[in-house]
Amino acid sequence: MIRDFSPPPAPRRSRLGLFVPFIAFGVLVVVYGGYWLWMSGEIHKTTENWIAARESEGYIVSLDKVSVGGFPFRFTVTARSPEIIAPADDGGWRVAMPRLSATALPYNLSHWIVAFASPAEIDLQTSEADGALLATADNARVSLASGRAGTTRAGAELEGFRLIRRESGEVLVEALEELVLATEVEAQDQLRIRLEMRGLELGPDQLDARTTNAFGRRIELLRTDTTLTEWSALASDANLASWSAVGGRAEIAMAELRWGSAALGGEGSVGVDSVLRPEGRLSVIVEEPDSLVSALVSGGVVGTSDGEALRLALMMAPRRDEGVSLPFRFQQGGVFLGPVRIGDAQPLTGNLPSAPQMPDLPDADNE
Repeated sequence: MIRDFSPPPAPRRSRLGLFVPFIAFGVLVVVYGGYWLWMSGEIHKTTENWIAARESEGYIVSLDKVSVGGFPFRFTVTARSPEIIAPADDGGWRVAMPRLSATALPYNLSHWIVAFASPAEIDLQTSEADGALLATADNARVSLASGRAGTTRAGAELEGFRLIRRESGEVLVEALEELVLATEVEAQDQLRIRLEMRGLELGPDQLDARTTNAFGRRIELLRTDTTLTEWSALASDANLASWSAVGGRAEIAMAELRWGSAALGGEGSVGVDSVLRPEGRLSVIVEEPDSLVSALVSGGVVGTSDGEALRLALMMAPRRDEGVSLPFRFQQGGVFLGPVRIGDAQPLTGNLPSAPQMPDLPDADNE
């Protein structure tokens, strides 16, 4: 008998292991696709509920179509030809545009980016004969981040902005190259506002002749870091008188202005008085004192004697590395730089236009 000493054949290995990753990926795609479809339906439903709620409050909301897209990487809600008209109690304003969209990532539905298509029609109930405006922009976006207490952070970006009156064609804003705004609700009932604006050129007739002669129509830079105290009082009904009555103020931690011959920086506190005129004081750093005084005198903002008084005050004022420090005051309807009155402060409107409440869109963390 001949024995076979060759090794036994290796057992057959199942090829199922090769397919397990693909099967798992397929299951994941199906599960995620189901989640996306379900959540898109919830977002669509929330949008419709928001429209119904605003209409019950007296708003008129009209649009051609609302759709939810962006699969698989995002949720994008798009409203075509939206138009919103506020009731008279909330300012009676109207806004209409070709398209409005809001985008969020699937894993962070508490943060939405809202984009506005150009041009936008804006109608305001003002004392002006022509409150019908037309706004155009290369880029206009708003960022909204919310928590359990509502919207806690908001921001805005604006590029290539222009604003005119629709009926007369009067130019209000010739150009605004860039605007970046960031706001955040902080502790102790405060709202922090950080603003940077570059290349703002106003229309030919938007400033008085003296200001235009002194500084021109173009502001190269405006930057500020401001905190509004008693924020809940202002947010509740947008009434400056109520806000001032409870001690609301604008605490300016930093401000910078580059406008013609004016190169200024400063900090201080501003509020409104009993007739809603700005009142308060800022400590201003003047980088080029001689250029500023010359511009004020040549433009007719101040007379020759006031110009000399201002030069004397600047000569005696404390000097820092950045320039000369001088008080800038809003007091009893006047605007003062050092000892010299350089303008008037008119009363501000008591009620600001109210925006409609934003929708509480579904949050993936809470589902």
